[in-house]
Amino acid sequence: MIDYLNLEDVAVQRGEKSDLLARKLVANGCYLYLWFDNNRKHKAMMLFPGVSKKEMDYEFDQGTYPLTQGSREALIKILNRGENTTEGLEILIESDDGFKGFVTYQVRLTEEDKSVCVVVNPDDVAKLPPLPKTIEGASVQRGGPSAKNNFENFVNYEKDVDERFESGKRKPHTVFITNEIKVNQNRGDTWKKFIQLANDSVGKKQVMIPGYGKIYLRRVRLNPEKEILYSHEQFDHDKSKKMPIGVFLIKRTAFDKAWTKIAQQ
Repeated sequence: MIDYLNLEDVAVQRGEKSDLLARKLVANGCYLYLWFDNNRKHKAMMLFPGVSKKEMDYEFDQGTYPLTQGSREALIKILNRGENTTEGLEILIESDDGFKGFVTYQVRLTEEDKSVCVVVNPDDVAKLPPLPKTIEGASVQRGGPSAKNNFENFVNYEKDVDERFESGKRKPHTVFITNEIKVNQNRGDTWKKFIQLANDSVGKKQVMIPGYGKIYLRRVRLNPEKEILYSHEQFDHDKSKKMPIGVFLIKRTAFDKAWTKIAQQ
């Protein structure tokens, strides 16, 4: 049985922000988990992605459950805002199917529960690279040159992790550009191909981006030539505002900026 660690406690021990720690874990392909400790039934909505739009009420017991990929990214944004809300996040629950096997359900939390906390696998934490020596165990002298250098090192280190998480391999459009630019030097044509992927997906059908994986794309109804939505789960939303948890926006301006940057490398 795994003795999960509280994400906030690990972040304090490492001397970094909890959202930054979560980003590094997710960037390494690790799961984030929600721990339901209080002894009562928890209310949720069972989802059937890829099968139907049907939803049904669901209750589950206390325990530790992994977040879906989309909700892991959503949680990181929640932590970055200094919040701890869990309502709307989606988790995976494995249950006995009654035939000596197991089935995994995807459920969405439909109520706020202040007793829930984010936990991580200690084996995943152990695989993280150590913090730079100027950060880990640094002796900071108030107002002195070493304090200034240590602070700058920490800011640069945090910025580097941020950029690695948000760049190339973590964003679908930058991975797509990296692949396309090898055979196509026209930025406009590359965007048109990305739009075609969104037309093929319309938020309901998975499309493959080599080097990134399968994803759902959809054009924004009121600005279809310049804005595309994406998620790691099916979604039925076509607006650039009030996006559901786990749905993100790619603007043509951001796409063009990424294309230029990658082309210059």
